[in-house]
Amino acid sequence: MNLLIQIGFMNITIWDLLDVLIVGYLLYQIYKLLRGSLGFNIFLGLVLIYILWWVVSALGMPLLSTILGQFISVGMIALLIVFQPEVRRFLIFVGQGSLHNRFLERIFGRDLHTASHQKEKMVKEIVKAAEKMSQEKTGALILVSSGSALEGLYSSGVMLNAEITAQLLLSIFSKTSPLHDGATIISDKTVTVASCVLPVSDRPGIPQHLGLRHRAAIGVTETSNAVAFIVSEESGHISFARRGEIMQDITVEQMAKLLRKAL
Repeated sequence: MNLLIQIGFMNITIWDLLDVLIVGYLLYQIYKLLRGSLGFNIFLGLVLIYILWWVVSALGMPLLSTILGQFISVGMIALLIVFQPEVRRFLIFVGQGSLHNRFLERIFGRDLHTASHQKEKMVKEIVKAAEKMSQEKTGALILVSSGSALEGLYSSGVMLNAEITAQLLLSIFSKTSPLHDGATIISDKTVTVASCVLPVSDRPGIPQHLGLRHRAAIGVTETSNAVAFIVSEESGHISFARRGEIMQDITVEQMAKLLRKAL
């Protein structure tokens, strides 16, 4: 039933092809999550141990097979402990996939259409502030997240829950403002918190010329679904961080497009 190809004694069905495609897609997503991190080397080491265990079992080497089998038996728990940030990011990716968003659009299309005007207004205000800070070389770090995605990932901070305006953002990041240090979080269509202290990424491979703002942006986006916009105090360039990756020196037009997706 559903037979596509027959090679000797092997029957290949449409479900076999679907199985291979799904596994390939999951492996590709795992590679994207681990790429450029120390976790990638750990993952390769675990894969090699599994391959070695499979080989020694096939060769009939019981002692070595038993020893390696103990590593394999606790492999899933070890993976969850070692790759907790990556697992979290993967689950966020699955839970917030484009298919899910399209489904919501079909059901609540009118509500989303009504909210699009408000979203466009927020985009203009944030981009206007970033452009002004870029021209004046005012350092800034703005995080955009949904709901409680950043809960527990930052310390200190001043609660604002204020309307998003360019004037407010410029006031927060003004060099004379007591709130200019740290990050400002935009969530639920408001400026939620200002002057937050974020975890700094210690991942190898980050360019050395990037400062603490950029490293903090990379660090927080590694372990959450938030996106970050950074204005460099030295060059005035605007950067964008998402899923632990950073895009440097973007234009205000690019920032507007990225913001629309984030909001």
